Amino acid sequence: MSYALTDTQVLSTLRDVVQESPKKVYEAPKTMGDFGSRQCFYVHTEEDGSASAGCIVGTVLHRLGVPLADLRKAETYGAVAAFDLTGVTGVSRTVKDFLRSVQRRQDEGEAWGEAVKHAHESFARHGETLPELETA
Repeated sequence: MSYALTDTQVLSTLRDVVQESPKKVYEAPKTMGDFGSRQCFYVHTEEDGSASAGCIVGTVLHRLGVPLADLRKAETYGAVAAFDLTGVTGVSRTVKDFLRSVQRRQDEGEAWGEAVKHAHESFARHGETLPELETA
């Protein structure tokens, strides 16, 4: 299946997710196994078998309509590859790279709000801008 999304949709949803939980620090559930502190999962499976979106990229894509079954296809792959592996089209490489930067900071233990802020600052230092996030 294919999911046509736009940069604006992805960035707006990221902003919404972060505004709802700016201090959230990602933690994989213990049921996912011990892969070290930097391992994140797009989908979390709980002891009772229930599933939910996990990391920040998984949360954004799921909120935009990508089913958990498709998100599972991207496990162990980085944020940029996750877009292709889940069938997402229409998102620019710049936005994918931005999400990769946010995801990396999340994986290093930053709260979601700080991860977006630091990724945005890094992009600005390199001359790239994402106006949709300037107020995030």
